[in-house]
Amino acid sequence: MNKDFLKQLNILYVEDQDEIRNFTSNILNNFVNKLIVCNNGEEGLITFKENQDVNLIITDINMPKMNGLEMISQINKINPNIPTITTTAHTDSNFYKKSIDLGITSYCLKPLDLYELIKNITKLLEHKFLAEKLNNEIDLSNSSDTMELLNKQDSFVAIFKKDKQFLSNELFSKTFKNLEINLEDSLIDKEQYSQEDKTPWLEYIANLEDQSTLINLKIDDLNKIFKIDVSKLKNEEDAYVVSLFDVTNLNEKSNLFEYKYNHDLITGLYNLNKFHKIFSIESKRVRRYRKSLSIIKLAIENIDEKITYEELMNDITELINKNVREHDINFKVEESSFLILLPETDLDGALNVAYKLEELLNDMLESKGTNKKSCFGVVELNNDDNEDLFLKRVSSALKKALNNEDERVSYF
Repeated sequence: MNKDFLKQLNILYVEDQDEIRNFTSNILNNFVNKLIVCNNGEEGLITFKENQDVNLIITDINMPKMNGLEMISQINKINPNIPTITTTAHTDSNFYKKSIDLGITSYCLKPLDLYELIKNITKLLEHKFLAEKLNNEIDLSNSSDTMELLNKQDSFVAIFKKDKQFLSNELFSKTFKNLEINLEDSLIDKEQYSQEDKTPWLEYIANLEDQSTLINLKIDDLNKIFKIDVSKLKNEEDAYVVSLFDVTNLNEKSNLFEYKYNHDLITGLYNLNKFHKIFSIESKRVRRYRKSLSIIKLAIENIDEKITYEELMNDITELINKNVREHDINFKVEESSFLILLPETDLDGALNVAYKLEELLNDMLESKGTNKKSCFGVVELNNDDNEDLFLKRVSSALKKALNNEDERVSYF
């Protein structure tokens, strides 16, 4: 535990339950510089305005007067870069989506594990304080002082000069000989990466705005996930400090990044990343137990401006969720297409679902004052189908429907 780092922190802690608040604050007070404790979101917002030296907010979600997410939303108007950890019992998609929209990257489910809470604090802020200290207090030419600082960190830390490792702490040097990161292969969130950008990896990551950049590295034949932070050092030409924090086994019980990776952030439905995993499971079940598996792909032809995109996507999602079986699995894919995976359903059963949804969706579209129509592609899994072929077949069926004025449900 990096006690020197923790002793620099000023934390605002907001929790309405007396027993939890008292227990957690008594522990945290032993580690941090200043802990400001509040009973609800309204009090927390007022207190933050009066204490602009706060480095981190830890807040419950469900609280009287103002909940935690509303408080964070208001605080973001004052300082959009303040890191936040939420403590909550929520695991529903609305909580995840709102949290991501507010820039929250860490949370801990109740009952709190204080060891995990400290690790999350370290994950969020240790690198920032290290970079500030290297920039303002440490002369890199004095290797003994620099090494003493690096070895106090809980992360794997190294300083690079001109793309070469210059100094590294013991954790880093024992694990990485010559760290070289291929961004295309390593970045987990592919939205962060542009193939056209040939910027060196140190500079590329240093310029990312995302505060929770995760990479996948193979260590001793094991795939591990690290949160990586890179900062350019002001006092040395072409010098960067790199921190890697192993989050492979960080037990947050869940992870906002994992949600973002597997879900569409507008509708809360699964995306194609999750489809790959679920299809693998369902297709094996089909072949083992000789069950049927069908898929529907639907889209709205030429979305016009009478309905906002987000409103339409959420309305379609709600309609689908209400009118398919509990064990059917819904996905939002591409810009405005949906997939419905129907276990134990043959082609005729899937067509019945598609015709039912077509009628309901077209009624909804008409009620919104647009003459646009919904279109559907339907296929059943064949013995020789792999995932790519299965998806290509249903996309072809949808394309056929989109090009047919008379028949809006097509199948292969």
